[in-house]
Amino acid sequence: MIVDVDVIETMISRRRRYSWTTRLLAIGCCCLLSLARAQTASDATSASSSDPVGAVVTAADVSDEYDRPEDGSSFIDQYEQGVQAYLSNEWEDCVYFLERALEGYRTYYESVANCRMECEYAARDVKHRGDFLHGSNIDNLQHYELILRRTLCLSKCARKYAIYRYLPFSEDFDGHYMDIFQELKIYPYLYACYVKSNRVTLAASAAYTYLVKHPEDAAMKRNFEEAIDLPGIDRDEIHDLEEKKFVDLLIGGIVDEQDGNWERAIERLEGSIKQYIFDENQCRAFCEGEFDHGFLPDFITAIGSKSLTNALYCKRNCTSNMGMVRGKYYENLFPRHYQHLQKAYYHVKKYEESYRAGMSYLLFHVDDLDMPEALKTIEAEAKGDVTAVFFKPRREAVEYNERMQYEEKLARFAKQEFDLLEDGDGSDESDFDQMDVDEVIEDDVLLPAAQQEEDRAESEQGEDTQPPADGNNNELYPKETIGYNDRDEL
Repeated sequence: MIVDVDVIETMISRRRRYSWTTRLLAIGCCCLLSLARAQTASDATSASSSDPVGAVVTAADVSDEYDRPEDGSSFIDQYEQGVQAYLSNEWEDCVYFLERALEGYRTYYESVANCRMECEYAARDVKHRGDFLHGSNIDNLQHYELILRRTLCLSKCARKYAIYRYLPFSEDFDGHYMDIFQELKIYPYLYACYVKSNRVTLAASAAYTYLVKHPEDAAMKRNFEEAIDLPGIDRDEIHDLEEKKFVDLLIGGIVDEQDGNWERAIERLEGSIKQYIFDENQCRAFCEGEFDHGFLPDFITAIGSKSLTNALYCKRNCTSNMGMVRGKYYENLFPRHYQHLQKAYYHVKKYEESYRAGMSYLLFHVDDLDMPEALKTIEAEAKGDVTAVFFKPRREAVEYNERMQYEEKLARFAKQEFDLLEDGDGSDESDFDQMDVDEVIEDDVLLPAAQQEEDRAESEQGEDTQPPADGNNNELYPKETIGYNDRDEL
């Protein structure tokens, strides 16, 4: 398969040969958006020390001048204009509108997610300080006060950053367009328009980006194979246009660890932990969107039925999605940071940090046999310096693990109990053990017929416009690599 470990290996080896740094997105996000993203990442880093799992940033500061295109169109309108330009063979217009649509969606996504994170933290801070309107929690009213405070905060934040100007919800009540952006279905169109407008390197990147999300798409595989052989291609510049920010830090830290650059490995891996938490929390916050109940439920039922369970499944799916790195899926990617940190801290003789990183790793892998041996080595070398602090896993690791365990129990409980209500008999809990979160969601939310037709049309267009595969195994990069192989598993 083209988008697999060979791509990761060779990308890492190229990183060494060319010392390449994090690249700007090729589609050219505006300077304002770049500054906003940099600010949110900076805020996440500072906030994570006091509230690691709930790392909070201030919503991106989008001014009225830029919060909506001059023509008044939303990113949905821009997507439609781009598709129409594609159908009319107007390739430059296609690129222009689809790039603007992606930029608008990213701004909307970050603004919405950051507002929700900011307001959740603000309410939690009120609870932490005990700064309620009334001192005693009569009838659990303090819980509802926090909900009111979050609601007011979200309303103010949405107005401040003009969030609802990006997407008129009346245009997308069934989630048709949001699915297009979240599933990256815009990239097949963008690939074709990049090719026709002679932007071959961007075309390969668009195909690669789509394949990371949809690795089994046969038509796009052929497109990618064709693109990397086009004249003028710059293979060094092919990358995932939607890659999470933590990925570059994580892979860089692993490379530094393998090279023995321990201090730089520590710096990058610590930065990756903070960025990973922030990236995942953005995804989780975006799950708390609007939901059509389809009926008029009671107050509590409206909170605890489909809206809560769908948000819960969506949030758990964020954890799963974070494991897809450059075309290969890694399960439980977050705790692997601590596995590498334990080794790096040990080599610079920071025994307490090394031991605590190892203890953090064992929270997620209690049956691991190698880590306890490594910790015994630290105990022998540190001797009299070992204190009770050594045995405490790091705070953000504890919170992440506890949240993951609690959400798993909630998901199982909701699945079992609601099945009993709907079916009138018990369901085999073992079936849910084997069920992927995506399957749970797909059982509840079927794609509209129009979307299915569009998916088939896109697949047919890809097959019709591409010559048949010639059987050659077109590798994105040569197979030789330096110091990294699949056994390392990141």
